[in-house]
Amino acid sequence: MRTVRSLLLVSVLSASVAAYPNGAPRAACDSMHPVHGHKPRAGTGGYRVFAEPDFTGPQTKWKITLNGTSGFLGFLLEARSPGDGEKIVGRWSRLPPRTKALDCDGVHDNAVTHHNRDRKKMNDVSLTWTASSCKDAPVYFKATVVKHYKEIYEGVTSDVLNDVCLRPPKCKECSDFTRAGRRKLYRQERARCWDNMRSNRHAHQGNGRSCRQSWDGVACWPETPAGRVATVPCPSYRPGFTRNGFAVRRCSPSGRWSLHGRTKKRQGDYTQCTGPRDRNNV
Repeated sequence: MRTVRSLLLVSVLSASVAAYPNGAPRAACDSMHPVHGHKPRAGTGGYRVFAEPDFTGPQTKWKITLNGTSGFLGFLLEARSPGDGEKIVGRWSRLPPRTKALDCDGVHDNAVTHHNRDRKKMNDVSLTWTASSCKDAPVYFKATVVKHYKEIYEGVTSDVLNDVCLRPPKCKECSDFTRAGRRKLYRQERARCWDNMRSNRHAHQGNGRSCRQSWDGVACWPETPAGRVATVPCPSYRPGFTRNGFAVRRCSPSGRWSLHGRTKKRQGDYTQCTGPRDRNNV
C-alpha cells in the first residue's frame, strides 16, 4: 500500500512539473491561479506590465510588455474589463518565441502564456493586443508571473486604459509648414515648456517619486509618475514627422527618465513619428 501511495505521489508531481513548461492550462483562465499547489507570494516581485499605443495600422493596437527586475520562467497574461466578473477581452497577436495563445471561455487567442520547454528565463515579453471593439474599454492588463516553480506572483497589473481606440489628434494647420513656420512653432513650444518648468519648479503632483516635466530637445514631456509611460503627440514642427502618431518616454521606477534604447540619451522615443526611411535617424 505504501508503495502504491508513493507511486501515485510521484505521478502527480511529475505531471505537474511536466505540464509547467507547456504554459498555463485553460482551467486557470478565470482565476489566474497556478495549478501546481504553491501559494503566491505577496507583492509583485518587481514585475510590471505597461501598454503603449501602436498607430502603424488602420486599427489602434497596443504593445504590451511584461518585465521585471529579474527574469521569469512562466506567466499568464490577460486583458480584463474592470468591474463585476472582470471579463477577458480582446485578442493577442505577434507572439514572440516561447509563448503561445490560449482560448479562454471559447474565444480564440484572448489570453497568452509561456511555452518554455527549455526552461530558460525570459527577461521581458512584448506582445500585441487589439480590442474586439471600442466598447471593451476601460481595460487593464493582468499577469501571473512564475519566477521559478515555488515563487509565484499574482495580480501584476497595468494602468487602466479608458480608451482603447485612440485617434491621433488632428492639427489645425493641415498644409505643410514652411521652414520659418516650423522654427517659429518650435521656439514657441520650447518657450512654453521652459516657462512651465520654471513656474512648477517647486510644485509636485501627487505623492511618491515621479519624473519632472522636461524638454528633451524635440518635445515637452509632462510630469509622469515613476514606473509609468508618458505619451505626447508627434510634434508637427519637426520635418519628416507624421501627424498621426505619438512619441513615448518611460519614467523608471526610481523616478528618472529612462535612456533611449539606441542613443542612450534621456530623450523620448519618436519611432512612431517617422516613416521607415527616417527611423534610423530618430
